[in-house]
Amino acid sequence: MEITRQVRKAIIDHAEGELPNEACGYLAERDGVVVGYYPLTNLDKAADHYSMDPQEQFTAIREMRAMGLKLAGVYHSHPATPARPSAEDIRLAHDPEISYLIISLADAEPAVKSFGIRGGVVSPQEITVVEEGESMGVKADAVKNCRGIGCPMNLVHAKVGLAALRSGQVLEVILDDGPPVINVPASAGREGHRVLGQTRLADGAWSVLLEKC
Repeated sequence: MEITRQVRKAIIDHAEGELPNEACGYLAERDGVVVGYYPLTNLDKAADHYSMDPQEQFTAIREMRAMGLKLAGVYHSHPATPARPSAEDIRLAHDPEISYLIISLADAEPAVKSFGIRGGVVSPQEITVVEEGESMGVKADAVKNCRGIGCPMNLVHAKVGLAALRSGQVLEVILDDGPPVINVPASAGREGHRVLGQTRLADGAWSVLLEKC
């Protein structure tokens, strides 16, 4: 599994913020790299197991699809036990096509490990941490911070930012969660620009990389 450094840090922060209970959520990928995460509510509010909110699950999947992302896996934390699947984790791993990532907070330094689980058989997966855009050799040439700016003005800011670039250059746009992070990439795509990556930041906003056509 390849995962951006930003997403890895964000899910650890989520796990620590939910102590003493387990945290849980979804991981989203683009082109084989985990570039986004969706923290979900642990309805059980327990330190040794979790249940996801079905409505939040539905919303997360819908948002992924709207942004051209794919479900890569499920993550959850073990507040006081090692980063390996419990018997319950194995029993509840219904999708053999995704990864199951566990964050252990048992030691001073959090441990993050990933597993494939198929038919009750657990297979460890190597995790490679990359910088945003690293796997594509991408670095932003300019940044537009649109936190707190709603639609349609964030669309205007993104267009102005792209207009100032040459073809092939990359604009990073920082957007609030919700409609902005769906509408701005969609609008850019309709105009022929390329969406290179999207990463959820620690404060809940999104970093979106747009390559000018």
